[in-house]
Amino acid sequence: MARLKDENKRALILESSKMLFSQKGFFNTSIADIVKQTNLPVGSIYTYFPSKDEIMRSIVEEGWQDLYQRLLLTVSSQESDESKLKAIIEKFLPEILKDVDLINILLSEAIAFTKIEEKIEVLSEMIFGLIKNIAKNNTRFKKFDRRFIQTALMVFFLGILNAVRLTRLSSVEIRETDIINFLKQSIENSMNITL
Repeated sequence: MARLKDENKRALILESSKMLFSQKGFFNTSIADIVKQTNLPVGSIYTYFPSKDEIMRSIVEEGWQDLYQRLLLTVSSQESDESKLKAIIEKFLPEILKDVDLINILLSEAIAFTKIEEKIEVLSEMIFGLIKNIAKNNTRFKKFDRRFIQTALMVFFLGILNAVRLTRLSSVEIRETDIINFLKQSIENSMNITL
């Protein structure tokens, strides 16, 4: 007889696994570790996920979908392109930075499990559209093509994630607000705008 699935158990498996993968790494975490952390029988783990790989894919994809939906909500609540860009920096980015475990997974397991290139492409298209609209009447921005924006997004986004991870794991006296203010000021200076 097939077991009924309980969303609370599934969520517990995902949250516990995310924490373990973040702390120990994917390859150093076993199903036995997940069983111990969740206090669920091994059969329960396999009821929800056929493999450890599938647990990782679910963590990343569901985490990404949640973040992306919040990004769309943040942007859609703003009227001007400048205010959309400002909201991304001041409201959305701090939300991403709260999930340290997901940050660690994105940075350490990005190639194998996250399809990070697809996610960067989606984000860069959104940011490119905003910047293109902001800069359309300014000849200074002819160099802002898609590739430039994609490169900038990769450097800034992954750099910010790494910087936040470093500040949380060490005694470096830089706060998340310092990092976000640096990003905001860099964008304002490079585009000669006020956000």
